[in-house]
Amino acid sequence: MKPDETLQARVLLGYSAAALPLSTLAVGMFIVLPTVYAETVGIGMLQLSIIIPLTRIWGVITDPLIGWMSDRTRSRWGRRRLWVLLSWLPLSVSIYALYLPPEGAGVFYLLVWSVIFFTAGTALFMPYTVWGAELSSNYHQRSRVFAFRHLFAALGTLLAAGLAWYARDDQSGSVGAGALALIAWIGLALLPPSLLVLFLTVREPVLPARLPPRPDWRASMSVMVRNAPFRRVLLTYFVNGVANAFPATLFFFFVRHVLGEPNATGMLLVTYFLAAILGTPLWIYLSRRHGKHRTWCIGMLLAAAAFLFVPMLGQGDVLGFLLIVAVAGLTLGADLAMPGAMLADVVDEDTAQTGQRRAGIYYALWAMVAKLALALGVGVTFPILNLAGFDPQVATNAPGALWALALLFGPLPVLFKVVSAIIVWRYPLTEQRQAELRAAIAEQEA
Repeated sequence: MKPDETLQARVLLGYSAAALPLSTLAVGMFIVLPTVYAETVGIGMLQLSIIIPLTRIWGVITDPLIGWMSDRTRSRWGRRRLWVLLSWLPLSVSIYALYLPPEGAGVFYLLVWSVIFFTAGTALFMPYTVWGAELSSNYHQRSRVFAFRHLFAALGTLLAAGLAWYARDDQSGSVGAGALALIAWIGLALLPPSLLVLFLTVREPVLPARLPPRPDWRASMSVMVRNAPFRRVLLTYFVNGVANAFPATLFFFFVRHVLGEPNATGMLLVTYFLAAILGTPLWIYLSRRHGKHRTWCIGMLLAAAAFLFVPMLGQGDVLGFLLIVAVAGLTLGADLAMPGAMLADVVDEDTAQTGQRRAGIYYALWAMVAKLALALGVGVTFPILNLAGFDPQVATNAPGALWALALLFGPLPVLFKVVSAIIVWRYPLTEQRQAELRAAIAEQEA
């Protein structure tokens, strides 16, 4: 498309629809599954603090490899579409195995199926993300693409929250194996039709006729290391990802053991993701006025301000936590829409310098960093909680253990959020700079 051409709503909706079931299933994996394997399957927290990060770290190998292979793919079905199509089935099988574990499932079972899940998930989600980044070369249209995708992702997480509330334990109100199973069935049912809509309504951009040879692995890594905007956005994304990983990992523990209100879990999740949906137009508006990176900073600092109040909460303080959750949900749009759109501009910096089209490996490293951040969330919080004497399987924990849980859930993420905002505040790839890059690329390809 032309740089100033507005993407049609049909294309935006067709592309974004798949984010709904993918997000629904992701909630099951990253939020509900650790709790289920700790409380229901019976795997110890110390074991989980080892096995879960190990499966995330597996992405250090698979993410760059798949990104590089995706960039090199040439087929009648396109570069990204083929990967999405081929990875759907193994991803679905691994979800079924993980979300509905058989009796006697243990550490080895969790390890094997998690490796399959993350390999297939990368093979689908990474090319899907790059596909969206390549839909437009316009600075603001890219923000629209990722904002629309965020909107459907928020709807997916809202659906997951509703399913978790519906399938909660009637007596304790806790979210467990029943919720995870329901999320699996609904997410797996919605995934194929949403991918079909994607294939039928969204075309991959046509590669220019004067395309250089397929990118070499070593050359690609060398160029990325020298790409200063990429280094800055990737570091920010990682630090902010760590900040988000702590509350995501500990949410159910915090609601059940600190607030003592497991029945409020569904309402809190619905509030969080409903706020994320309602806030989406705000972040699009702010990005047009202040640029993507400054908009992201606003979102991170607003979330940090909200989480400062977490240590003040105790038994029964649902209303106070509801306000924190609403503010944090409002900022989710900035966290999900801005970095992805910024990374598309980073790829332009590379293309203008080298003539290559290697968005796949850039987004693969981006996805790898997200997994590492989530791995660190589990790898740090679970051992600390274990040392503090926290036991998720008992009704009442010692005050020291609950205080450790509250600190990990609130103040520690605040520190990481503030550091993230400082790192990206002077990000150099502005709208004006991106327009210059696109002009240079157009001249190369003329």
